[in-house]
Amino acid sequence: MRISPDLVFGLRDRGIIVRWFPEKTFEEFKQRVWQQQYENYVEYYKNHVAGCDAVLNGRANVVYDSFEELQDRARQHADNTVRREINPYDYTTLIIEYDNGKTLVKKENVKSKRIDEEYIMKLIEKDRKLYSGTYGNFALAMQKLCRENNLGSRLSVYPTTYGIGVWVFFNFDCEKDIEKVRAIMDSHGVEYYNEFSDKRWVYRFKVSKKSENLARLSA
Repeated sequence: MRISPDLVFGLRDRGIIVRWFPEKTFEEFKQRVWQQQYENYVEYYKNHVAGCDAVLNGRANVVYDSFEELQDRARQHADNTVRREINPYDYTTLIIEYDNGKTLVKKENVKSKRIDEEYIMKLIEKDRKLYSGTYGNFALAMQKLCRENNLGSRLSVYPTTYGIGVWVFFNFDCEKDIEKVRAIMDSHGVEYYNEFSDKRWVYRFKVSKKSENLARLSA
């Protein structure tokens, strides 16, 4: 089920941002999709241009006469992809921002879930309880540090029962971002270990619950 635009705009008026894509705006999301499609197209066909080494050695077919022709076709492909009504409400990872900066990330089955205001508010109330738990203030401190390190616009950090989760799916800079989060943790001497979730949607920072360890990030 799609989230209706009326629901999105109504919640936004109450300071609750709901979206299916990691970027802050749909325009940023479309730009990233365009760039990704362009680069993928060029990469796929780069050995099919007349005159390249692969063609000269007989390892590829000639599809384009020049690299410029390939670039033109890649731009057309990217344009067509973005024009195909890329709808943010079709994605299955729900991102909710509320209470002035708190972030909730939830994987959803859009075919079976009824996503309405009541459902959204239940998710938020459940998340608020996590923020009042052991790792709540820890996660808030990490979110603040991520924003100060220009990571807040594309990286979702949230409290869990084991520490903090870093949502990385659809983030093509996730390896660099993970290293930056790790550097923040290490610079504060926080004790933790890492693992991916089973489907690699989330990178887990499993944090020691020792009080002196939890105090280090806010020191």
